Amino acid sequence: MEIDNNRIASLVTQLNAQDASVAKPENGSTRDTAAPAATSPDRASFTATARQLQELAAAIEQAPAVDSRRVETVRTAVENGSFAVDPTRIAEKMMSLEQALTDTR
Repeated sequence: MEIDNNRIASLVTQLNAQDASVAKPENGSTRDTAAPAATSPDRASFTATARQLQELAAAIEQAPAVDSRRVETVRTAVENGSFAVDPTRIAEKMMSLEQALTDTR
């Protein structure tokens, strides 16, 4: 199974850009300090990041948990002895994933 670090990095970049675009008041709070109108009903609003997380969660729910074609391809390669393991490539992918996760902190 191949990990697509470009996809992870692009999601992290998008989330960081959206977080940076949220203006913070002088006291450092991210809460909306504007008083609601007296005649309006209570409402909740979501930040752009929260909306994006909801969209990603919905996309994940609709995606299949397992790529059956990929599983069958790997199974066949393992059974007939043609599946090659490249430890260098695995190490590189693990390191790039670790770097992507570290960059988000």
